[in-house]
Amino acid sequence: MKLSEDPKKQIVLFIFLLLVLFIIMFIFDIFSKKPSKKVIKTAIDTNNISPTTQQINNITQPSVGKNILLPTYSPEKGTGVDLENPKISSSIQEIQKLYPYLPYVFTFKTTTNKEVSIIIPDKDAQINSWTLTVNIFNLNYRSQKGDNDYISMKNSFVETTQFIKNWIKEKGADYNNIMFNWGEQDYIQNKSQEWLE
Repeated sequence: MKLSEDPKKQIVLFIFLLLVLFIIMFIFDIFSKKPSKKVIKTAIDTNNISPTTQQINNITQPSVGKNILLPTYSPEKGTGVDLENPKISSSIQEIQKLYPYLPYVFTFKTTTNKEVSIIIPDKDAQINSWTLTVNIFNLNYRSQKGDNDYISMKNSFVETTQFIKNWIKEKGADYNNIMFNWGEQDYIQNKSQEWLE
């Protein structure tokens, strides 16, 4: 008897092939998934917390050009930022004045003939309430001292921060009381810090 003539054998073969197909798909699915990162949440007792000063990197104030020492709680208490500190509350108040004008997107040509784009995300896309995230695009943040474009990139960045300072003043906020987060990647923040010194 041929296989094609026996319907029972055809059904069994079809089911077997489907089963093999599902097993192959299952194995492929297991190996193609990336391991998930588990987040462990811990409760922090916020009673009797006394603020300490601990440096938080990559939050800069262009008028000073140095990392700001943010008041934080002690490591035993969770090292969180002291949101009641005047530096923090002042930055929050000034940033809130800018919320009606965000997101801000603007492109202009610097005196170094470099076209740069500025994007300041809206309130919901900011990293936190006390730092203003400012993205400046079309600059080579990987440029090193001695590279042909280093001075041009640095000058373009500094000129753009001055442009942002003027825009902030026009909107009624005090630039000098705002804490900035220049960019979202570490290498951009580090280069921005270098250029502002």
